[in-house]
Amino acid sequence: MGNAQKNINERLKHWLFGLILLLLVLPSLQARFNLIGETPLTGSFLATGKPDPGLFTRPEWLSGVFQEDFNNRTENNIGFRNSLVRINNQLDFSFFRQANAEGVIVGKNGELFEEDYIREARGIYFTGDKTWQKKAAQLRAVQDTLAKMGKTLAVILEPGKATFYPDLLPRKYRSVPESPSNYGQMLHHFGAQGINVLDLDEFFRTKRNSATYPLFPKGGTHWSYYGAVLAADTTLSYLSGLSGFSLPDLKIDEIKELDTIRHPDYDIGLAMNLIFPILQPDLGYPVFSFSGNNAGKRPDALIVGDSFYFNWLNDQITPSVFGNCDFWYYNNNITRCDYVQDGKASEKNFREEIMKRDIILIMITGRFHHAFAWNFDEQLYQLFFPGDENPEWFFENQIRVYDAGFKKLVDEAIAMNISTEQRISQEAEYLFYKDAKDNPDKYTRRSDLVKLGILSIKNTPEWMEKIREKARNNNISEEEQLRRDAEWMADEKIRSRNQQL
Repeated sequence: MGNAQKNINERLKHWLFGLILLLLVLPSLQARFNLIGETPLTGSFLATGKPDPGLFTRPEWLSGVFQEDFNNRTENNIGFRNSLVRINNQLDFSFFRQANAEGVIVGKNGELFEEDYIREARGIYFTGDKTWQKKAAQLRAVQDTLAKMGKTLAVILEPGKATFYPDLLPRKYRSVPESPSNYGQMLHHFGAQGINVLDLDEFFRTKRNSATYPLFPKGGTHWSYYGAVLAADTTLSYLSGLSGFSLPDLKIDEIKELDTIRHPDYDIGLAMNLIFPILQPDLGYPVFSFSGNNAGKRPDALIVGDSFYFNWLNDQITPSVFGNCDFWYYNNNITRCDYVQDGKASEKNFREEIMKRDIILIMITGRFHHAFAWNFDEQLYQLFFPGDENPEWFFENQIRVYDAGFKKLVDEAIAMNISTEQRISQEAEYLFYKDAKDNPDKYTRRSDLVKLGILSIKNTPEWMEKIREKARNNNISEEEQLRRDAEWMADEKIRSRNQQL
């Protein structure tokens, strides 16, 4: 019995050793021969390529760049990597309610959110009251100008999950006190100026408890197909009354519950790369038709917006209503009504594009309120009121629409204990000053030269000390003395320039 047991133990050791050896070797074999097919990970990834010793250079070795790159390539090409990533993500989500997808956060009851929506709703991305006051005044001037030409401009505020489900936000955000937000100040100033605004965010909130099907999918960030159709019906009714065009009525004939979820109703869930899909309530997929008078001229529309619009395009809503419905995605890439990609907005003649439209829509969801219209509104204003642009305002707008740069400044503002508005203003002043140094002939207006003079003095401590001394001697404030000296400098530059002509 003793020898038999000993033999069994020896065999178990051999089998265990063989199993461990197999587990160690199997990933290498998988990486080399792809023995078992794996489902690719979903989402956006930076392709690194396979480890390549041929990329070795002595400078990169000494700096550590080669080692880091080689290590990243090795990790990204390990056998069964996709399966290992999914196992890790599933464990983190199931046990710790952690989402291993960029920008995604898990809320109450497992509701998935994109964190940018929450930061907007909670006022963390607030760009300041003055921003919205100026944008509202400019947009009203544009709206009136277009109206005189028989054209309609309207802002469609799409809903966002963070404002729709404030009670389901992650705990750390539910406890954040309310503060001014871009959404609130935009509504306030747009309302005061009489801007044409359809607030679908509020519309969704009023429908939350009465809607037959979910308006937002649990595993998605966009409105559901059911929600998108309700929003489209409301928008068409609004535009009919606003534009004077008799747009057709949208009628829901039936609502289907499908066995599979249509994209993008599970877009966040896909990005999380889990083993088991997240369960969510049954979603409704409307089957609809159009009725009413659409025999006359169908209006040409230009839509500037974000990815929420694609639901309407994919369901053939806007192509069925408008004669033309070019979509400028983030005021950049163009998708026509027939789904053909038509280059970039910057490649078009802006005036011609505007002049041939009957209806112009700015569609924007809560995540992008700080980057309102992606500067399309500024282009409209400059089209009709050229030469009236403040350079610092120009750079502020550039900052607000540059996503990564804007978020960096938000974090810096928090660290410096100042408002995001102040930090943006500081950065805009720096960019203006730097641009003027690099392009001295670009800024010739007296107002610009005065501002540059003020910045030059402020950035020179010795010079600023002389300003303080002069202010004391002249019994005026530092700000007044600073302005006087900057104006004198500007006038001297203009006088010198005129003498050279």
